[in-house]
This record gives sequence, C-alpha cells and structure tokens, in this order.
Amino acid sequence: MPPKQQLDKSAWSWAETTDPSAITVQHIKTAYHLDLKPCKLGICKRNCKGNPFCLNSIGERVWFGEIDDRNWHDVDDPESERRKNGMFVGLKNLGATCYVNTFLQLWFHNHNVRKAIYQWRDPDFKKISSEEWSPNTICDHLQVIFAMLELSERRYIDPSGFINYLGLDAGQQQDAQEFSKLFLSLLEESLERNAVSTGTNIVPYQFQGKYAYVTRCSKCNNMSDYVSQFYELDLSIRGHKTLEDAINGFLEEEKLEGDNQYMCTVCQSKQNATRTIQLKLLPPVLNLQLLRFVFEKEAGHKKKLNSFIQFPDVLDMNKFTKDGTSALYDLSAVLIHRGPTAFSGHYIAHIKDQRSQAWFKFNDQEIEKMKGRNLQLGNEDDPQEAKQLKGTRTPKGYHSSRNAYMLVYIKKDAENRAENGDQFTTDVARQREKGKSQNQGDGKDKKSVSQDIQFLPSHVLNYVEQDNKKFEKWIEELVTMREKSIEKGKEKQENIKSIFSEMVCDSDNKIFEFMSHQWLTKWLSNPSKAGPIDNKPYLCKHGKIDPDSASKLKCIAEKGADYLYEKFGGGPRMQGENLLCELCVRKKCCIIRTKQQIAEDEKLISSSMKFSFDGQPCYWIGKSSFRSWRRLALENLGDYEKSWSKDLEEDFDQNEYSNYSPQSTEHIVKFNEDLLCEGHLKLGPDESSRRLIPELVWLRLKMYFPGCPEFTSDAPLCENCLNINFEEQRVKEKNKATAQEQKSALLDLFHDRKRPTVLKTDEQIFLVNSDFVDSWRRFVRDTGNKELVTDVLNYTLICEHAKFLYPPDPDGRLAIDDRVVYLYAGEWQVLQSFFSVDVEISLLMLKDEAGVEKVICHPEACEECVTNRLEQEERNKFHYKDAIIYIRKVAKGSEIASLGDDSVSEDPDFQQSRKRKDSFDSTDGPPDKISKLDTAEIRKSQRRRKVRGEKELKVSSNQTLKDLKIQVMKLFSVPPFDQNLSLNGTPLVENSETLSSLRIMPGSIIMLKADEPVEDPMLLEDMYAASDHQESGFKGTSLSR
Repeated sequence: MPPKQQLDKSAWSWAETTDPSAITVQHIKTAYHLDLKPCKLGICKRNCKGNPFCLNSIGERVWFGEIDDRNWHDVDDPESERRKNGMFVGLKNLGATCYVNTFLQLWFHNHNVRKAIYQWRDPDFKKISSEEWSPNTICDHLQVIFAMLELSERRYIDPSGFINYLGLDAGQQQDAQEFSKLFLSLLEESLERNAVSTGTNIVPYQFQGKYAYVTRCSKCNNMSDYVSQFYELDLSIRGHKTLEDAINGFLEEEKLEGDNQYMCTVCQSKQNATRTIQLKLLPPVLNLQLLRFVFEKEAGHKKKLNSFIQFPDVLDMNKFTKDGTSALYDLSAVLIHRGPTAFSGHYIAHIKDQRSQAWFKFNDQEIEKMKGRNLQLGNEDDPQEAKQLKGTRTPKGYHSSRNAYMLVYIKKDAENRAENGDQFTTDVARQREKGKSQNQGDGKDKKSVSQDIQFLPSHVLNYVEQDNKKFEKWIEELVTMREKSIEKGKEKQENIKSIFSEMVCDSDNKIFEFMSHQWLTKWLSNPSKAGPIDNKPYLCKHGKIDPDSASKLKCIAEKGADYLYEKFGGGPRMQGENLLCELCVRKKCCIIRTKQQIAEDEKLISSSMKFSFDGQPCYWIGKSSFRSWRRLALENLGDYEKSWSKDLEEDFDQNEYSNYSPQSTEHIVKFNEDLLCEGHLKLGPDESSRRLIPELVWLRLKMYFPGCPEFTSDAPLCENCLNINFEEQRVKEKNKATAQEQKSALLDLFHDRKRPTVLKTDEQIFLVNSDFVDSWRRFVRDTGNKELVTDVLNYTLICEHAKFLYPPDPDGRLAIDDRVVYLYAGEWQVLQSFFSVDVEISLLMLKDEAGVEKVICHPEACEECVTNRLEQEERNKFHYKDAIIYIRKVAKGSEIASLGDDSVSEDPDFQQSRKRKDSFDSTDGPPDKISKLDTAEIRKSQRRRKVRGEKELKVSSNQTLKDLKIQVMKLFSVPPFDQNLSLNGTPLVENSETLSSLRIMPGSIIMLKADEPVEDPMLLEDMYAASDHQESGFKGTSLSR
C-alpha cells in the first residue's frame, strides 16, 4: 500500500481537472478513500493509515497472540512472602526504624537472652481467652517478636506494636548507640521488677562487666579506686586505626593537673595525680561501642567519623587485664551504619549463627547468608569502602570497616555457648513439612523445634499460631484472586478476538460504519479505559463526515459496530455512504482549483516584478497586502484550508520580490486596506507602507479582490494627514532648536560636570529637583520622542512646614545626593529664562561679625523634618527584602581588611579604568576634561565592578546570620562551622543576630575565609537538612521515663 501522503494526494487528484459543478458520486467516494480495497488480516506489518479498510497493526496482535498470565493480574506471587527453608525471619522497616531492627536481631540471636525472655512471666497476667490476649508490657512485646522470629511462616514480621509501645517516631532516625543503652536499662529494670523467681537477671548476667578508676597521688603515692559497672565499652576511634589501639586509648593514663588536680585524702590538699581505668571483670558478651557519632561543639550537632578501624575475629583481652585470667573472645556480630553523616543513612547487622557458625546479613526484611564461613565486609557494606580498601592490606583474621559502629564478642567458654542454639533454622522447616503432610491444625510438633519453645507461655504460642493462620489464609485468598483474574482475562481475550473478527469488512461489504482510528487503538490497548466513542471531532458543520478526517477514520462492519456502541456508548454513529458530505467535497474542490489558479498567477506576478516597469501605468499596493494576497484570496472563499494558506505565505516569503521587513506580521483583514490613512480612509502619506506595481499585476490581483481600494501612481495624498504631518514636523523642529539652545546655555549641567562641591564665602548656590534634570536631559537627547520640559518642580524638596528638607553639611560641603542637583548663580539665571520654577531654593555661606562662617538656606531648613528624614533613611537602609549583597571568598591565610578604595584597585577592570584616567592627567588632554579634574572633585563611577571570587546573594534584613551561612554554603560548598565572615573588618559571629542588627545593608561586601574543606560533599546536603532540626533524642518515649 502506498504511503498515506501519496494516498491523500491521489484522493483529490481529480479536483484539478474537474469543475465543482460536475462532481459525481465516484468523485466523492474517492475523496473519502472508499475506492480502496480492504486489507486482509495479518498481511500488513504496519497499518495503512490512508486506507480506511485496513485494520492491521492497530493493537489487535496482542489479543491474537499468547498472553502471559501475569498480564491479567497485578498480584505478586504470595509464596515469595513465605519464609524460606533454613533462613531467618526479617523485620519490616517502618520508615526509619532500621536501627531498632538491628538490635532486635542481635538480642534474638543471643541464646541466653532469648531463653530468658521466653521464661519471663507477668505477675499481673489475668487468665483470659488466648484469642483476646495482646502484649501490653515490654517483655510481652519481646516474647511475641522473638517467638515470631522463631516460629513465623512469614518472610518478615511487622514490629509496629513494639515501636508504638516504646513511643518511637517511626519516621525519625535516632542514635542507635543511645537506643541500645536505654533499652537494655529498661529491659533490666522490667526483668528485675517482674521476675517470677529470684533467679539471675539476664541483662547483667550476659552484658555486665566491672572496671575501676584508679587514682594515684603524685606526692604521697596513695592509691584510691572506684569500681563501676558497664554494659558496653565506649571506645573513641579518633586517631586510632585498630581496635587494640582504641582499647589502649580507653585505658591509658590520664594526668590530673592544674585546675583538674586531685583532692588527696592523705595529703588533705589538691595534688597532681594520675588516673587509669583497670578492667576488673569481663562479661560473657562484650559489647564494644565505636564512637563514630561525636558532637561537634562548634557546629552544634553530631558528626560522623568515617575513618577505618581494624578489628580481629578473635580478641585477646588478657593483655588488658591484671589478673591474667583467660579472656579470649570470638567476633559474634558487627553493626553497620551506611551513610556519610549522622543525619542520614541506613543500619544493617552482620550476625554469626552460633550453631552453624555461618554469617548472615540482616537488612530489615532482607536476609542474606554469606558465602563460606567468614565475615564479608567491604563490597556489600559500602561500595565506596570497597574502593578505598582496594590496594590496602588487611591481615588474615582481621577485618577493616569505616562504617562499623558496634562490635559484639562472645567469650570462649562452654557455659556461655548455647546448647542446640539456633536449631530452629533447620528444624522449623521440618516442622512445616510435617504439619503440611499430616494436615494437623497448626502443624506444631514441639519435639522438632528448639528446646527453648517449651518455655513460651501458651497465649504467646497461640498468638503466633493465629498469625500463621492469618498468613496462610492471606496466601490462599491471593492465590484464588490470581486464578479468578487469569480466568476473566482469558475470557476477555476471547471476547475481543471475536468482536474484532466481526469488525472486518469483506471486499463486497457495502454496509459499514466509520469509527475513530484513535479510539479503536485505545480500546485494543486497554479496553477498560477506552471510554465512550466520540465522533464529534470528525463531523463537518453540515453534520456529516469531514473529508479532511477521512484518514483518521476506519471502516468496520455494522455487526462489530453494534457491539461496540452497546458496550461503550457514545456517538453519533457514522453509518456508511449516507454521511459523505457533498458540500464539503465541492468546497474543497473549489479551494484546490483556486490554489492552482493562485499558483499560476503567482508565477506571472513573480516574473512581471523582475523587470522594470518605468513608463507603464502603475498602482499603489500595501506591502502587507502584497505579501498576504494569496491567503486573503483563499479567505474570500469562506471556510478554507488554514494550513494551505500558511504554506502559501511561507513559499511567497522565499521569492525575490518579497522585500518587506521580516517583523511586518500584522494581520490584514481586507486587501489593500494597509495603505489607507487612519480616520480618513484615503491614501496615506507614509510611503514606507506601500509600493508601486505594474497595471498587469494589479488587474490580476483585482480579479480576486473586486471593490478593493484602488490608487494610481498619481493619486493625491490625504490633505488632512499632510497638514497634521506638517504641524508635527514644525513642532519637532522648534523643540530641536529649543533643545540645542538650552544645551548650549547649560552644557556643564547637561554633561553633569563642574558641579559645585563646596560652598564658598558669599557665593550663592541654587538647587533643583534631580527628576527635572533627568527629564530635561532625556528631552535634549531625543527631542523627537520626548516631551518638552517647561517647569521646574521643587515642591518635593520642601516639607509640610514649607521649609527645606536637604540642607548641606555645616562646613559647607555639598553632599552628593541623587535627589538634588546644585547650580551656580549664572546657571540659575539661564535656567529661569527657559523654565518656570515653583519654589526657589538657594544656599549662601556668610561670615558673622565674629568671622564665623554659617550656611544660610532659603527657605530655611526644617530641623524637625530633616531629623525625621535622616532617621527614616537610616532605618530604611537596614529594612529590605530580596536585596543583593556580595560574598567575596579570600584565600586562607590572607588578611581580611576593610573594604575601601584599595580593595578595588586589585580588580583588572579598575586598573584598566585607572590607565584611562591617568591618560587625561597630561596637559595634552582635552581642555574641558582637564578643567573638570582640576576644579571639581572626582566623581566615582556608580557601576560596580565584579571581583574574582565574588558572588551575589539575595537576602532580606530579617534573616539571621545562620540563615546567611546556609545560603553561603550552597554557593561556595563551605559548611557553616567552617565559615569566617566579616564586614568591613569586623567578624560576624552571632548566628542568632539578624542582618539588620549586624548593620548589613544592600550592596554590602562580606568577606569569607574558609577553614579546612569538607571531605564528603554529601555532608553539605545533610547539614542543610538538619539546620532547622533540633535534636530531642528519645525524649517523651518509654525509654526516657
């Protein structure tokens, strides 16, 4: 099948040789492409858009092919949510609770802690139905979580009840190390208070150790010690590369001197002393907190230390104890914080299964068993860490990490090892299989699960059992839902295939309907979103099918159309040949023939305009009309093809005789109206809007526009317009002469040179409003477009008491002010001869009898209003919104000086201007320039020159210095705590002060000196995010009560 453009062209090829009155039915059918034969289904690889009978490749292939069952539903495989054999159960992250999940997994995998939690009984427990019970204490919640981690069929469980009980904000990440301390304290208290028997409390039994602060007096050598308990050792890693170095740093000797002297009980006075920490008793489980998150006092928030620390698989604590007892520890868990800062990131845990000795990575819902039996950090812990570790050598039996914040070691002795510990990782799988094969209710066989299960209360076991039943029911419901969706989908597929087959027209099928190609494609793409059939866009104004829409429609059999309208509704229905519009076809035929005639006339006009037509009769035509005559000719036909008209004008623009300005794009409503004058409708005097054309061209154009305005080359111009133009020209010439006269008489005032700067004794100086001077200068520069200035309005310089508002300094210096302009007496007399002045303002310096000079103002200055004005101007300087200031960064170590002329002299632009100024200092320079420099103060340029390293900043006066530092951080990538800002040599240090109180005004230049650069650029983003966040920790939660 030929391309659509070729089919569209052939559908109207007959119109060029057929008169509109001789159009036949066959012509009309050809215009609607109904002379084409239907395409057989499957024969066309792409749809024949120009053939309404082609229904190939409009979306039907999907329905006639094999459709994957997954396309009929959006339900994921529910079995993917089932716990895999031999795997642990994960914990759902509720937003930012990953730090809680890591500790829950850590404590669960401690056999003794898990067993103690299972054995706990609530003394206040009321015997109620197991179905009605829910956890209401901290130990209840732990029992439920641990039991579900051991017995749940789910891949992961939801700890919402535990999080809500503690009162934690699930959306806010907290300090994991602080959470560990507070929760263990709360758990110890709960176990001690609610213990059924007086047995050992598991928290101190597992985690509690002892150390002593030993202090020795340097004078008498007396030793005193203070024994303290610990649940973890807080080790500083700043400056340390290995775990042993960090422990030695924790135990190293501290000198007590100066203000920190020790009060010796023997010497009965303060003495220099030394203090050390001695480990007295090590716990079975040794928790080592690596202090990665430290509080920076200068920054006012926590900062993460991203330095590497090296730690062993086996830790020998013998070297750190005095008694020499065996103290070998195996690495049991590593807690990791991914992320560059303390304000963001993610927590995961690496924990060793004590039974299989395999390492597992616990990442919320996802649990991964590590290959082999060794801990694997680096490549999965942090890609950046792996990159940095590449090329560094870690000794065998050691690991290195920049993200580890807690290490857990278990003592090597038989008592602390779990008998049958973590056996459930394989036994539960067998229990599930056994339960399924025997079809026994919950399928629990207590002999096939870990021995600890026997200690769980029956109501907790029932709680887990009910949850497993809910889970199985949920899976069953989803499977049923998937099967029903698949069944409905296949029925839908067969239905659409059947309908589509009924839509295809036979070669001799004369009963058909037109339908939107776009709607059919939408229906086949997604039947549920097809919507009603809308045929209105394809109808002409006569209520029939627009012939221009023929290529957007498809012909389908009436039987298929009946089903579609019954199913989706809409309309109106476009049934067969009865809706072909003969009037529209005739109209378009007329347009095509007119276009053909226009093309021929265009060639004639184009060739005629190439030759000289001097001596021939000529006519005036508007340039815009000449440019647009083809579009206007088509518009005379009424309803015409817009795109054709546009194409005609684009073609015309490329012709040689089109010499109009490209910006002349006004729309001409009637031909040749653009050469008529406004108001009089006669030939206008403006020759730029018209041109001459030969009579031959005019007559050809007049055929299209009979009755249009017609003017021969010797037609008279509009007398009214000529008189108006003459008067306007006379006024312009008069204003030009006036401007020249005023400029000559007030040349220094016009060029703003040789202005008075100091009042001299007995010399009178006059003042005028600067707005007047600005308006007068604009008039002199452009008398043709600016109005004549006739009045000097000085009333704005006078207060409500009819007194002067802008007096000079008492010493007679005339301050530069953009609201007033000073004039000498001679200039004032000249100015009065040209302009009318409302208020005369003058200044005079006189000496009194004592020889003291005094400035006399006329009118006199109003002290009250002048004071109020100055105070208001001062306030306005420091009250602004969205004003521009400048931040200039200077190199570290350079002096931050106040900004004067010297600070600008380093600017290359300034030096260049100095060279130009120096060239005028020679006696060979222009006399007026020499005179200006000799007799008047040099006026500084108001144009600000930008200096390298300087950036603009938009600020408001009510912002604080802290807000400004945040903005500076975005510009220069320097965090607030590394910024040293100063204004005119004065440091800016108070972060809570506003820019107004710091006397920062628009245009101020603030110097920035940066401290050490930030290593990690992501830190800046977190600084900004945390700048308005006040840390509250666990305040208000159960952990702080």
